[in-house]
Amino acid sequence: MLERLDRLETLRKLKELQERIAELAYQLTGEEPAAWTPKVDLLEDEDHYVLLVDLPGVRPEDLELLEEGSRVTLAGIRHPLPGVYLLEERPMGTFRRTLDLPGPIEEGTAQASLRQGVLEVRFKKRKGAPLPLSQ
Repeated sequence: MLERLDRLETLRKLKELQERIAELAYQLTGEEPAAWTPKVDLLEDEDHYVLLVDLPGVRPEDLELLEEGSRVTLAGIRHPLPGVYLLEERPMGTFRRTLDLPGPIEEGTAQASLRQGVLEVRFKKRKGAPLPLSQ
C-alpha cells in the first residue's frame, strides 16, 4: 500500500511541476500554454501542400491561421458544451500547432475549409525561378 501512495505523490508532484513550467513559459513569452495539440496529416501533390487537421467541435470563428514563409501556425479554442460532463475524454480549451512546410509556398494563396470537424488547408507551392547561366 505504501508503494501505491508513493506513486500517487509522485504523480501529484509531476502535475505541480507541469503547472509551474506552464506558468514560467507564460511569463517568458506572454502566450497562454496550449491545453491540447490537434492531430495533423500533411500531404503533397504536384502543385500543393495539403494540411488536414482534426478539430472536432471547433467553430470556424474560433480558428486562427497564420503563414510566415513556409511556417504555418494554427491556433484556436474548443469550447465546452452546455451541460454537466459525466465523462470527458475529448480535449477542450486552447490549442496551438506550428508546422514547417517542406518547401516554399506562394504567400497569400492558402485556401481553407472546415468540414465535419476536419480543417483542410491547401498551400500553393512556389515554383523556383530558372537560374541564369553565364557563358
